[in-house]
Amino acid sequence: MWWNWTLAVVSVVALPLLGRAEDISVPLSIPIPPAVSEIELSYIGERTTPAVTLSGPPSAVPSLPYRPFVPILDLRGMFGETRAFGSCQGQKTRRQDVIDLQRAAGNGMRCGQRIPLHQAEIAVDLLSYETLRIRGHATGQVAVALEDRAAGQREDNLPLVTVTGPFDLTLSLKVIGQKLDLRSLTALVVSTEAASAHIVFEQIEVAQPSFVSAGPAGIGFWVWKYREAIRDPTALLATCRVQSCSRVLIQMPSETDDDGLWRSYVRLLRTLQEAGVAAFALDGYPEAIQEPHKLADKIQRLLALVKPGGLSGIQLDIEPYLVPGFLQDEAQLLRYVETIDTLKEVIGGRLRLSMVIPFWLASPTLAGRPLAYAVMDRADEVAVMSYRTDLDEVQEIAEDILRYGDLVGTRVWLAVETTPLPVEQHVVLRRELDPDQADAMLDYDRRLLQWMPSAGGLSLPTRREWFRIHHRFTVRPERLTFAGRSRAEVSASVRRIVEITSHPSFSGVIIHDLDGFRALAE
Repeated sequence: MWWNWTLAVVSVVALPLLGRAEDISVPLSIPIPPAVSEIELSYIGERTTPAVTLSGPPSAVPSLPYRPFVPILDLRGMFGETRAFGSCQGQKTRRQDVIDLQRAAGNGMRCGQRIPLHQAEIAVDLLSYETLRIRGHATGQVAVALEDRAAGQREDNLPLVTVTGPFDLTLSLKVIGQKLDLRSLTALVVSTEAASAHIVFEQIEVAQPSFVSAGPAGIGFWVWKYREAIRDPTALLATCRVQSCSRVLIQMPSETDDDGLWRSYVRLLRTLQEAGVAAFALDGYPEAIQEPHKLADKIQRLLALVKPGGLSGIQLDIEPYLVPGFLQDEAQLLRYVETIDTLKEVIGGRLRLSMVIPFWLASPTLAGRPLAYAVMDRADEVAVMSYRTDLDEVQEIAEDILRYGDLVGTRVWLAVETTPLPVEQHVVLRRELDPDQADAMLDYDRRLLQWMPSAGGLSLPTRREWFRIHHRFTVRPERLTFAGRSRAEVSASVRRIVEITSHPSFSGVIIHDLDGFRALAE
């Protein structure tokens, strides 16, 4: 498992200037400067070689979206001022729900009006809603579309429907949410290719779904030492029964293990199934996005040995963000989801497909939508690495994934950590224009970050940038893991998560991991 500390509360401390003794290799393909504005060095535990993260120029931070909570929301009362685009003449009305589309004479281009969903022209978060109802009448053919923040930046939108005459339509936000980010909808867009058209919106509202009971939540354990589990399944089941465990996810054998071990692994899975515990085969590694056929071969080898009913599902813990430059390269993001498609095809619907994702995967986007949602569109369920010991924070960081699961019907498991984690020290450097004030230099040609006590007398590369230490901080493991606490405290926290998580998509809590939990004091 990989942990992301981005949202963890940190304390500022006076760190030593770690790494100053040696230059630091930057393992990324760096474009021509000035491409990098910030460098973060992450020192894990006692390691003196840091992980390096490069960031480009900061983008403007968008305003927080307006998130309504009422069961039925009338969008018309929120509309901002309409604006014409394309070949439309700038005709305005006092009411934003009555739109005239009048194309300029002799111009054959599409004529349209963009209607902001909020008077303050900020995004609106409709992820918690299920349906969009549009009712009214139109003269001429009028296309109705929706825009989210990313589409607006591309000057694009998602066509919903073309209407003429009276219309009364109820549209699924699930379908719309698989094209747009429902957390950041910005405008309704109407347009026509006719010389003129007219549309009146008598009703535009969104409705939340009726509450559906999620059913009893489960408890699961991740198990990485498959050989030990094979040797002593009784001990595994004993821990499982004490904790009212409903599933166990066990690392698959290596491709180099012999057939006898693979058959023993399959017998272990069947033993769990017969004991009433759902057994999941677990595998994955970052390089799978570059060589999915190898992981596909392991899955096929497993499926050839498993008899019907001998396995509940397969969980993939790929963690592609450990591949250098992954989040900076949309081609790699696409390769990740294509890998899921490939492995899903191998499974062929015979078993549940579960994906492990970090909570922050709801932030990076692929084609304008959260990467987490692209994963959820392909999986039967996800397990979210929501590793926090503050249970309110667990809810907060998983909220958007749970809401999307509610919308599209993808089950969501949350997770808690029990294994010891190291202290992390971080050093953040920002670009410095004055070499005399710099602490380091980024050499683009040699892909090195060089600590520079002084710029004088150096033979400087042509492609370089200077950096200065901006701040340093420490991430404490107590915020992230229950290591050092008791089993009773972990069990109580798991029960509390189950009690306070009301989303229909919520399925239960997975504990990372069996060995970490067993190591806790009674």
